[in-house]
Amino acid sequence: MIPLTRLFARAVLSPKRETTTFLSSSSSHSSSIAEDEEVSFESLKPSRSFEKSLTKELKERYEKTLKEFEIFVYMGKYVPNKMSDDAWKQSLECKSLNDRLSYWEYLALTARREQRKTKVNSSKQAQYKEILEEQQKRYDAGGMGYGPELYQLIGNPLRNQKRVNNIEGSRVFSSMNAGAPRIALDLQYMSEVNRRESSELGNQMQYCISENFASSFPLVLDFVNSPSQEFLEQWLKKSVGYYTGNYVNQTILPEFSTKGIKDFYGNSANTIYISSNARDVLDGPLTADVIGVCVTMGRKREALSAARRSKIRAYRLPIHRYVKWKSGPQFLPFPNLLNVLREVYTSGGDWSRALHNNISKRHLVDTNEDEQKKMQSLRRRTREEERRELTEAIISATKD
Repeated sequence: MIPLTRLFARAVLSPKRETTTFLSSSSSHSSSIAEDEEVSFESLKPSRSFEKSLTKELKERYEKTLKEFEIFVYMGKYVPNKMSDDAWKQSLECKSLNDRLSYWEYLALTARREQRKTKVNSSKQAQYKEILEEQQKRYDAGGMGYGPELYQLIGNPLRNQKRVNNIEGSRVFSSMNAGAPRIALDLQYMSEVNRRESSELGNQMQYCISENFASSFPLVLDFVNSPSQEFLEQWLKKSVGYYTGNYVNQTILPEFSTKGIKDFYGNSANTIYISSNARDVLDGPLTADVIGVCVTMGRKREALSAARRSKIRAYRLPIHRYVKWKSGPQFLPFPNLLNVLREVYTSGGDWSRALHNNISKRHLVDTNEDEQKKMQSLRRRTREEERRELTEAIISATKD
């Protein structure tokens, strides 16, 4: 076992090895922030009240997690600049060391993005101030200067948000009466995904609802196989939105049900399930009454499993028939998927146009795939090596 003091001294005195940051085109700025900031381990510890609230079992887990986190602060590449009691609670709920490391890095990168966003907003405010001063000078000189207490453009006085919401709701009601396909968004796996995926899926559901309202011919959305009320409330509040404000009583939002698809819609409904791993191909006009869509990232064939469990026939989209997919994974985000189904329904079965309108152009152009795969492989190996070294150091230092 390596003594903690020796391990810390080696981590602090030896310079961090040069590594490449593989986040995005704007990640270099995020990385520079992470390296410039000095984070104190003591400032990241939880409050005394949090420590006192722990049970004996959680206290032992907390002490081990605290040691792991202390080493992570000294040796990790991306370290959070603050840790709330809720963050510590989530850390204790992580099932493995690898999950905890991923969660801490996620907190760090999220904080860096917020700092970058704050800096961009400050820059925009400075630009706005300059423009306002210029408009004020023009106004003082007798010209048409626009701004607060100056000349202002008048919007449509007949347009207000409540009326917009009522119009959107009336469109959904019209689709319900016209017999449009109902989209069953299946949430049965939501409580099993990690926090990051839960947030991402929630954001996609928000876009699904928003784009469905913006459509002239919206589909009818429902959430089925809903998880526990406590989880659902937190998920809606933090990720989905819509259900937590004044919006609720002004339009028709998707309904929630703990029932399965067949129990909710009845056995007589013509029901199908969308799965990229299905054998059958969905083509031609949409004639189904209900279309099941599994709300997951789709890494473990959850949609196909859900369809078989519910005894519903699964279909995959006819992408290979109408689209030459040239680069990237063959995957459609949920807003794009619903847009495809909506366009196919309103056009009477024009899959080619619907798919081409809703697939990102980067998937339809030629790229140097071999070079791209080599770079991706190199980045993956580098990240895995960094994580392996950090994990081994923590396990060695905290070994009883």
